[in-house]
Amino acid sequence: MLAGWVLSAVVLAAAQQARLPDAVVWIEIARGGVYALTSAGAAWRLDAGGAEPLVGRWRPGFLTGCGPGVLAVSAGGRLGFLETPVRSSVPVAEEARPACRGGKVFALGPGGAELLRLDGGLRLERKRPVGALPDAQPVWVEGPRRTALAVLTGPTGRYAHGVLGDGVEAEALTLFDPATLEAVAAYRPEPPAVLEQLRTLPAGPGRVLVTRSRPGAGAGPVLLAWSQAGLEPVAEGQPLGRAYRWLNAFAATSKRAYAVLTPHLGGPLAVYDLPELHERRYALGVTAHVLGSRNLDLAVRLGRGTAGDVLVLAGFGAPELVVVDCDGKACSVRRRVELPERIASNLAFAPAPYGWRVYAGGAAGGVYAFEVAR
Repeated sequence: MLAGWVLSAVVLAAAQQARLPDAVVWIEIARGGVYALTSAGAAWRLDAGGAEPLVGRWRPGFLTGCGPGVLAVSAGGRLGFLETPVRSSVPVAEEARPACRGGKVFALGPGGAELLRLDGGLRLERKRPVGALPDAQPVWVEGPRRTALAVLTGPTGRYAHGVLGDGVEAEALTLFDPATLEAVAAYRPEPPAVLEQLRTLPAGPGRVLVTRSRPGAGAGPVLLAWSQAGLEPVAEGQPLGRAYRWLNAFAATSKRAYAVLTPHLGGPLAVYDLPELHERRYALGVTAHVLGSRNLDLAVRLGRGTAGDVLVLAGFGAPELVVVDCDGKACSVRRRVELPERIASNLAFAPAPYGWRVYAGGAAGGVYAFEVAR
């Protein structure tokens, strides 16, 4: 056991009290508790009494909460549940994060070639060729009559930016029926445009937000509507105006979407009013991504607070977390929490009595938690 892993950062400067042996690359909160994955492929269960190592060696990418359990990808490229002996015999795409619903696990096969549906014991039930990005992150989209799994498909190298770890982007966003795994709708921007992201953002019932990038224009948001007619654009935001300029859209509701523009260059926080995609920008010294990383969760929306939406983002150029309040008119920094090491993981959060508890992992193995009031 490693005692004292949690640091309650109730002051502006935080001092680390304990650490895991290696950099913390992912934190996942599930019904069973809080879990951490390190750069050495070791998984840990965290609680108030310390940190307990779990059996198994995993790929140091991500963890996925799935019902009461937590999924990881083994060093051999198979899914398994932490804290149980359940391991799948089905090969999966090692960089693609699965999705869960109704006791089923939806994953991509090696290289993203197939969409797989596994049962609760991680046995294969159905598969279908889909041609997805090998590192796509499927998400659920609520449609007018049913739910679908949204997956970035059609890998292409025609806009080889590499901001997300490789020079491959998506030609399309495709929605798949979870029962049959058949495609039910798709959006394909006109070439040479691509979708430069690993996942889409649901933005209210029947709407999803994508990031479209084009030579000469760079990245810009596009709002899609899913109806009986298919998946069609209903609004387009202002592109960044230059090739290979990118934005990380990290959160969306039915009323607003949030992104950090040029997050590797110290760009502003952007707020898009939906459905028109009217944009407001705020220079707050924040970021939401590390160049070349597949971790899209260095910024999160916690929920609604007393002053509007509450966001937490990584600080740009400094090891800190920044709490931001956004109402319908403006965004402002509520608080900056200094950390003694660089953030190496996603940001994860859970409800707390007066708001939320936010977790982050550091490059030197620190695991930090602090309270954010509503």
